[in-house]
Amino acid sequence: MLSLTTQAQQTIGFEGINLTTESFFNGSNGTGGFIETGVIFENEYNEYPTYTTWNGFSVSNITDNTTPGFSNQYSAITGIGSDNSSNYGIYYSSGEVIFTGVGVFLNSVQVTNTTYAALSMRDGDDFAKQFGSNNDAGGNPDGTNGEDFFKLKIFALNANSEKIDSVEVYLADYRFTDNSEDYILDTWQTVDLSGITEPVFGLSFSLESSDNSSWGMNTPNYFALDNLVIDKSVGIEEQVLANVVVYPNPIQNQLTIKGESGQVELFDATGNLVLSTTHNYLSVLNVEYLAQGSYILKISNDKGIFSRKIIK
Repeated sequence: MLSLTTQAQQTIGFEGINLTTESFFNGSNGTGGFIETGVIFENEYNEYPTYTTWNGFSVSNITDNTTPGFSNQYSAITGIGSDNSSNYGIYYSSGEVIFTGVGVFLNSVQVTNTTYAALSMRDGDDFAKQFGSNNDAGGNPDGTNGEDFFKLKIFALNANSEKIDSVEVYLADYRFTDNSEDYILDTWQTVDLSGITEPVFGLSFSLESSDNSSWGMNTPNYFALDNLVIDKSVGIEEQVLANVVVYPNPIQNQLTIKGESGQVELFDATGNLVLSTTHNYLSVLNVEYLAQGSYILKISNDKGIFSRKIIK
């Protein structure tokens, strides 16, 4: 059994990938992905005599946010990374994020549209409709009444790559009664992932649109991401204690723990130990003195370790 080592928050911002000016990397070396700060971003690249294909993740620093169409598929609509950084990630179609060798606790990630998807939704193109229109790309009524949307779903995966939780964010939403509230996301939006309290070993993604045809989604199947913030804290080889219940979460003044006697430790977001006590099946801990924020709870005995993110 490995011990749990809590570390300060870690931000994956793609700046460790070296790119020339106005370029991208889409997996053309055939390695199946790239690693940034110990985290794998999967991709798949295939080269044929007359064309190439890719899916998964690319890293890019392209600033062209005005040219529409597939030729500009590696650009974020912001034209720059979050916090004015150079690099950012582009997701297309499929591919997972893998936290190598460890489970992590999630904090947040920033997302926006790609230029390709944003301009397609704003103006329409040969395949996809103009959002807000009653008609499809062919000019025929599509039954949406212009109430269009483009939605990203982020799935948390356990050690067996099973989905255990998810968070949704709208990249475009035209379903408001007041049409002035309709939007296509064109800034970096922070998505709060801290409500996913179990250790996470990977992430997968899906995109959903109101604009579909018999062959699938018409809206370009892309989004951009940057600044994935995690707490790296759980060894993958640990034996997990299953018979533990912790509530409430979020907490206020008291935290109740039931099951699996052992040593209880609570760490703040910077990795400092703020509480340590012995637990004997049922414990009610006074946490009134704790500041608001996120904490990592660890319960350990000779059978294994239980860990959860706790929010106050």
